Amino acid sequence: MTMRNGEHRDALKAAMRRMPGAVCLVTTVDPSEGAPAGLAASAVIPISMDPPSMLISINSQASAHGPIARSGRFCINLLATDQTDLVGPFADSARRDERFSAEDWARHEGVPYLPNACAAIFCEVQQEVPFGTHTLFIGEVAHIVGRDGAAAPLGWIEGGFATIEPLALARA
Repeated sequence: MTMRNGEHRDALKAAMRRMPGAVCLVTTVDPSEGAPAGLAASAVIPISMDPPSMLISINSQASAHGPIARSGRFCINLLATDQTDLVGPFADSARRDERFSAEDWARHEGVPYLPNACAAIFCEVQQEVPFGTHTLFIGEVAHIVGRDGAAAPLGWIEGGFATIEPLALARA
């Protein structure tokens, strides 16, 4: 049976809801205004350890897309389970004015980051690859800030928050 594009899209969305992912806030600063920008993202992956680099996939219609492209840098804030309250403003464009209002934020070379995130990974854009509705931004890691202690990373599955914990299995 052949599926049409819309059927593929719906089937892929349903399948991807079953794939757990880390919850991240991707942030940057718009060089034209100096204003912070950001969005909630789960399409974040490490792509190389030599050079250390990360990939983020950003919808071209997202408010942070332009600022990331213009600034050439971004920070991936890997959230902890005690930071769920920060996600709402970054996931809902109607709450955009609340995004950086919490006292949780600091800046590194102008880019906002969360010192209490599991990790804040600062990247310099090395390549942009437009594909469909999104742009893949490949960034080389320039700086990392890690949270002191053993913060549990915040996950996402089936449209809701989840915890991510290692299984108590023997490791190979």
